[in-house]
Amino acid sequence: MLNNQVVFPVGAAYNLLVLPAVKTMTPALAEKIKLLVYEGATVVGSPPEKSPGLSGFPGCDEQVKTTAQTIWGASSIPHNLTMHSYGKGKIIWGGIINSNLEGLYPAYDVTAKLLGEMGIAEDFTSMGSVRYTHRKMADQDIYFVSNKTSQLLKTNCTFKSDKGTPELWNAITGEIRTLPEFVVNNGQTSIPLQLEPYQRFFIVFKKDVVRTVSSNQINFPSFKNVATLKAPWAVSFDTVWGGPDKVVFDILTDWTRRPESGIKYYSGIATYRQSFDAGGIYITNTSRVYLYLGEVNNMARVKLNGKYLGVVWTAPWKVDITDALKQKNNKLEIAVANLCPNRLIGDEQLPDDGIKDGRWPAGLLNARPRTSGRFTFTTFKPYKKDSMLFQSGLIGPVTIWQTDF
Repeated sequence: MLNNQVVFPVGAAYNLLVLPAVKTMTPALAEKIKLLVYEGATVVGSPPEKSPGLSGFPGCDEQVKTTAQTIWGASSIPHNLTMHSYGKGKIIWGGIINSNLEGLYPAYDVTAKLLGEMGIAEDFTSMGSVRYTHRKMADQDIYFVSNKTSQLLKTNCTFKSDKGTPELWNAITGEIRTLPEFVVNNGQTSIPLQLEPYQRFFIVFKKDVVRTVSSNQINFPSFKNVATLKAPWAVSFDTVWGGPDKVVFDILTDWTRRPESGIKYYSGIATYRQSFDAGGIYITNTSRVYLYLGEVNNMARVKLNGKYLGVVWTAPWKVDITDALKQKNNKLEIAVANLCPNRLIGDEQLPDDGIKDGRWPAGLLNARPRTSGRFTFTTFKPYKKDSMLFQSGLIGPVTIWQTDF
């Protein structure tokens, strides 16, 4: 305990300890709750009625009841919201705590109201579907925010920090830049944020960074879709793993929907190639051009005109192509890797030349070529011939977007 907060060894601190709406608790946990409340913790929830196990039965049940009676002061849940003091701390229970539940816990609004009545402002708020975590340090506040949806999200977020000018740290690209557009009020900072589908990044407040609010700059650029790559793709698979050396995809599609077994059951890397012109794209000193891959299963490595532009493995599946782009005859190469189950499922369509009756196959022991046509050998088979295949490949659409900064 520190300043009436429950503090974990890693440094996480909580003003409230909210108990789940269950009727059991081990004697050891009940004693720990008792100690925390006595030393100053605020606990929200109802008392346990018995132990969940048989260790020490029936004395364990009596021990839990006795400890709960000491902490809560009663066993019957009060009709109205009630606060009971014990030691330096207190228990809050009854009323809306029990009647307004979301799963096993009180609704968020109920808990937020309790914190507000304690004079504790919400650590983070957003008008959109944003998850967050917060690490507080002596000289900075670090927030991790994440878009929970598959849609572009533009929302105003409020952070419980008034340290220096907020910065955006992108862990995917390594980009760090200041956010000039923000408002400070009563120790909180409100920032308009824009998160692409499932995108996440860090918002960092540094104490030693001078706060400078810009009147003519914005936090996020406006994007314009300037091209969609609709031409056929030349795709090369690894023949060692059963794929065709060269095939043309007239449209981007999931490998598992292709008729060729060498593609349908392929696991590995396939390289997509296409040439395009950049007509209509005019790059200025402040504009940037991005290649969006759309949907990818599961990773992609991008090259443009022989220049390596990085690996993407999560949303928003984009790379900056500004410095590699030419006006004519751009050579695009996208190497895509999927997961291994499809090859295992494909091999299950073929005769089994693996372990039989607890014995290794003679061909393997004698280093002879396999006769089954299988590409993999496993001692455990989690997949069957009729198992569902995993979506694979570059699904797209592949588009080019331009922004003003």
